[in-house]
Amino acid sequence: MKQQLGKVSLLLLMMLVIAGCGKDDNGPTPDPPTPGGDVTAENVTYANFIGALLQSKCSSCHAGTGPGTTKWVFSGYSSVKDNLERVNDMVIVRKLMPQNGSLSTRERELLKAWIDKGGPQ
Repeated sequence: MKQQLGKVSLLLLMMLVIAGCGKDDNGPTPDPPTPGGDVTAENVTYANFIGALLQSKCSSCHAGTGPGTTKWVFSGYSSVKDNLERVNDMVIVRKLMPQNGSLSTRERELLKAWIDKGGPQ
């Protein structure tokens, strides 16, 4: 009797799980927004684009014990703001950083616009 009750309970549980896996009628799920998707040269800030860009493209060498920390340490907004001319020279003008050349044209344009605006937070 207990074994049969266990099988019935398991069957009911499986039916509930399967019923919960049905398709919603809410339409298609939209694609997640692209980071910086709504960011333009006019509204770019450290908070809405530049911080994440520098974290992903610079911190592997210029943070912690990375090899680039002997030249410059990325430690957030103030470390960039205090070195805008240097960042502009190395990344925008001379295009020496990042060393793997991994900035897209859009990323480079937004970084330049941000620097030209004085590096708004």
